[in-house]
Amino acid sequence: MTTIDARLVRDTLEADAIADVAGAACATLAPVLARARLRPGARVAITAGSRGIARIDAVLRGACDAVREAGAVPFLVATMGSHGGGTGAGQRAMLAHLGVSEHSIGAVIESEMDVIEVGTTDAHGIAVACDARAARADAIVVVGRVKPHTDFTGTIESGLLKMTAIGLGKAIGAARYHAAFARWGYEPIIREVAGFLMARVPIVAGLAIVEDNRGGTHALEAFAPDAVVAGEERLLRQARELMPKLPFAELDLLIVDRMGKNYSGTGMDTNVTGRAVDGRTQKVPEPVIDQLYVRELSAESDGNATGIGLADFCTRRLADAIDWEATYLNALTAAQPAAVRLPVVCEHDRDAIRHALNAAGVPDAAHARVVRVRDTLHVDTFVASEAALAAMRDDARYAVGDPTDALMLADDDLAPYPGGVLA
Repeated sequence: MTTIDARLVRDTLEADAIADVAGAACATLAPVLARARLRPGARVAITAGSRGIARIDAVLRGACDAVREAGAVPFLVATMGSHGGGTGAGQRAMLAHLGVSEHSIGAVIESEMDVIEVGTTDAHGIAVACDARAARADAIVVVGRVKPHTDFTGTIESGLLKMTAIGLGKAIGAARYHAAFARWGYEPIIREVAGFLMARVPIVAGLAIVEDNRGGTHALEAFAPDAVVAGEERLLRQARELMPKLPFAELDLLIVDRMGKNYSGTGMDTNVTGRAVDGRTQKVPEPVIDQLYVRELSAESDGNATGIGLADFCTRRLADAIDWEATYLNALTAAQPAAVRLPVVCEHDRDAIRHALNAAGVPDAAHARVVRVRDTLHVDTFVASEAALAAMRDDARYAVGDPTDALMLADDDLAPYPGGVLA
């Protein structure tokens, strides 16, 4: 393969990040809990999801501190649908991978999968379930990151309402609601189910997180239940402006070093790759990626390779790391079987890149428009070939830097990603 000359590109957008995340989480949540007038010793369930949220351990620790300041007793409930193989032990293990343990948080974690049936919605007749331990608690605090969703676009996407519906719904609720999404759309059902739950289980607050383009904690805001919807709509607009993007209309090849549930619900964020969950259509207009090659499955994903179907090529080591039972459970619960189709499996980078560029119709690699990213959550710095840079959108947000050998092959494998070996 011809050497591909490349340079580093940096996203220069500067957004303030919160230094004391635990302190900020406690400070913003405490006034809302004070207005909720919790009784002394009340047991308060705090939701803990499976996404790779920056400093999630600190966020949850701060939430627990606020509950204690209110004179109540916090505990965490694992709220991640069918992730972790749909088992309590698997979900506890996912939290541990994210740095969330009883020791790091200072609170008990409940990760069992049983639910109570709350009732049936009027609009679409959906049976609504809630985590049994959360439903029996004296109060619930919903914690979630607000960001663009990978599957749909709306005025609310990923955030507190989704965590209320799908997170608290556990595996059985997630399956029901995703079936309803297929019929009536995501946003109407998320709003319907979350609203139904907020009226019937003891949710007293929502703690929303917004991250910056570098994966830092940019904002933390707490809301009483009646203010959650308006707050989330506003924060989604902010998150959309901050989220990382690739400033290209078209690319011949996107190389993603690592995918996983800790980076995106679809393993690779469709808002970054441009590809919808079916792997064939566009989630967003740009970039249009001709071929996509993914190299690793993160350890934090525990073998769940949901989103592998968005790729055209992957490595043998990634394919061998897949837990198909957990992957199929997640994809079928989400009613997205296309998201787990196995792409062409290659023994090493040389073959994958050669085949990908051939499929893209690029006879000379030196002229290929190629970008390499660590993962789709961390795109503040990425690698772009000279041909890609020549076609990069004129955007003052991005600065082209030094040459890099990150698109060069050492024997059959790419040179390490700039900045050292991947964690």
